[in-house]
Amino acid sequence: MNEAALLPVIKAGNGRTLSRAEFLSLFNTYNCFLKDQSQLHLTYAQEADGTVVVEGMLNICWGVRRPIRLKIQDDKQMFPFVPKTSPEPTSPVSPLESKRGMSRWGEYVDLHQIDEMVETPQETIKNPLPGPPVFETSTLRPPKQKNPEQEAESNLFRCMSDASLVKRRRSMGKSAAQREKERQHRFSINGHFYNYKTSIFTPSFGTPTKVCISSRMTTNQVIEQLLHKFKIQNDPQEFALYCLHQSGEKRKLSNTDQPLWERTLQGPSDDIMKIFLMDADEEEVSDDVAQYLNLELPILEKVLQKLKDEENREIQRIENKYKHQKRVLSNMLNCKMSRHIETSV
Repeated sequence: MNEAALLPVIKAGNGRTLSRAEFLSLFNTYNCFLKDQSQLHLTYAQEADGTVVVEGMLNICWGVRRPIRLKIQDDKQMFPFVPKTSPEPTSPVSPLESKRGMSRWGEYVDLHQIDEMVETPQETIKNPLPGPPVFETSTLRPPKQKNPEQEAESNLFRCMSDASLVKRRRSMGKSAAQREKERQHRFSINGHFYNYKTSIFTPSFGTPTKVCISSRMTTNQVIEQLLHKFKIQNDPQEFALYCLHQSGEKRKLSNTDQPLWERTLQGPSDDIMKIFLMDADEEEVSDDVAQYLNLELPILEKVLQKLKDEENREIQRIENKYKHQKRVLSNMLNCKMSRHIETSV
């Protein structure tokens, strides 16, 4: 955008204003700090009413204490139904025959299915030996000739999570565009994909995530955007955004605050300030209290004792003040209620 087109004064949210020079300096410093991470750079544009709108990625750390619940409604939306076809002898077969074509979490109940994932459709037995086949397992499967490469890859599959196995199987036979579209549909929370056994869990405290927002979005809108990205079923009213500063100060953003402006004004460094998604009833920590958090325990005990002594002196001063007022008021009432004795000469 042309810098000359900016207004002399720019609104930075929550009633704050910046001059054009201050905003450009802040904006350029922000992107310069993230020069090696171009995907995190901010962009801005001035709308017809003169409002400057900033857009970009916002880092948010997980700080919830209560479990969150993941949705499963998008499973059928992610992968359309595939008509039932007769399975080939060497193709992995779902144990749920009524749902052919759709893989569900926990479907791999037999390690033979994992082994078959690394086999190609062209691998067929030519010129079989005469005589009855010799079976090697109780599952009535014929023996398979494996080379060391397939055995190593099969062992790798056994170590993979349910989500990785399903993702690997679903990606087979699909174009790159289809895989990219499906990959963007559901995101993982720090590697935790949806699993029906672990759909209710608590993310590790302090682990970061990113969400693309604009400076027009309020705190509630950013929370809703984050929950929608990860398909979280919880009510957005259960959460709130907190700014946690290096000093230990923890301030809750109100519903009308604009988190991207808060991030822009504080700079991109997480060492100075981090934005956390926490429970709505999390306790705030003021700057006056935060300045004592980094002190040693003996010093904190002395400070606490000093505060108690000061509190006791203040309580005693207030009690003495009201006792004096009570005594004065009582004397005035007694003077008015006493009888006057008149004498005649």
